[in-house]
Amino acid sequence: MKLLRATIAALLCGAGSLGAQAAQQAPAPGFALFDTQVHFYSNDFARFPLHDEHAYMGQAVMNRRAAEHPTLPRRVFADWKAEGVQAGVGIQYGAAYGGDNRFLLSVASRFPARVKPLVILNPQAPGAAATLVKLAREQGVAGFRKLGHRAPDGGYPWLRTPGMLALWKAADEHGLVVELMPYPREPDPRFLRDIGELAARYPHAKIVLDHLAWAMAGPAPDFGIGASFEALAPARNVYWKFTTENLEHADFRPRAMQHLVQRAVQVFGADHVMWGSDMGNTMLPYHRMVQAALVATQGLDAAQRRAVLSTTGESVYGVARP
Repeated sequence: MKLLRATIAALLCGAGSLGAQAAQQAPAPGFALFDTQVHFYSNDFARFPLHDEHAYMGQAVMNRRAAEHPTLPRRVFADWKAEGVQAGVGIQYGAAYGGDNRFLLSVASRFPARVKPLVILNPQAPGAAATLVKLAREQGVAGFRKLGHRAPDGGYPWLRTPGMLALWKAADEHGLVVELMPYPREPDPRFLRDIGELAARYPHAKIVLDHLAWAMAGPAPDFGIGASFEALAPARNVYWKFTTENLEHADFRPRAMQHLVQRAVQVFGADHVMWGSDMGNTMLPYHRMVQAALVATQGLDAAQRRAVLSTTGESVYGVARP
């Protein structure tokens, strides 16, 4: 057991190929995983041109990623098979395509049993809410994702624009996912208070907070999930997704990762915490991202671990296991 832990830790700390080969022998958890965050994008620029003018990493970097390392279904499915992942959620990648969801929807339409799509819509576009409902009914879309920046006064007005409120209402009426990622990448009690108010106003919308709303591994006793996070625990339509970004912030140190995930489960419940790799955005080998998730969840009991790595995500995004 000590040798196994050492080899996994070596991989997560960036060890060489020998450590990586040893870590690949780590035992599977005993159930199929469900990855709630994969960003698909293509190198077929003729059919699916990039709309990456506002890519956070810069247009040149995004172009190079798509040209050299596209997240095509064959690549994703090969990685899933190797790592014991059965299915997952395709998250529209704004850095590559903005709100042009065509490539994601083409993938989901070809592989509906494996990929559940989550789109990006422009709340200010006419009929955005009706479009969301139509996509959910006709193409199995689980919901939509919205990114937004903190305003100079410290608020998040994009959460409550007229178009966004119409999308909230549609998600509430149809039980759809509203997935949110605020900027800057740091915890903000004001954002969390806003989410609490919206969760109460739209109790049937399934609110997913990307990257644990930027909760990052910290010291005891709260391990980065403090009072402003705890205040949202009673909101049972709010769900928390930890990704490789959160684990990377912990420098992939096993105990730091485990404390963060255990604390999230303690506060919110395993049925409200899920894992997503962030494949396509976090540029690490997929096996390393999965190993990080397996290590991070080692402190959970068997039922909690299965929920966090599989069934919570399936339930939230409306995926029926065959």
